[in-house]
Amino acid sequence: MKTIMLTALILISAVCSQAQIKTPATHGFWVVESNANQPKIQIIRFYTDDAKLIYEETINAKLNLKREKTKLALNELSNKLNENRDNPENKKLIAMAFNLKR
Repeated sequence: MKTIMLTALILISAVCSQAQIKTPATHGFWVVESNANQPKIQIIRFYTDDAKLIYEETINAKLNLKREKTKLALNELSNKLNENRDNPENKKLIAMAFNLKR
């Protein structure tokens, strides 16, 4: 009986400790829009949590959204833009972040 109780206690503590892992908080969200007729041109839009547009940029390159590094870079840009909600000074944020020609 003691072994069953001890085993149950260990399992419960393991489950509870995994549930407390926090993911980094993101502010706002981003959307990448492309056209089937022009697949190399993409429009990236950044929004606040209230779905208000804060930044938009058109790039002449196709971002690989399956790469975790690309998603992480877009999330970081989204966080920076949401912290600094007034107009960004530079209008080529995405092109600079990914070393693209606009």
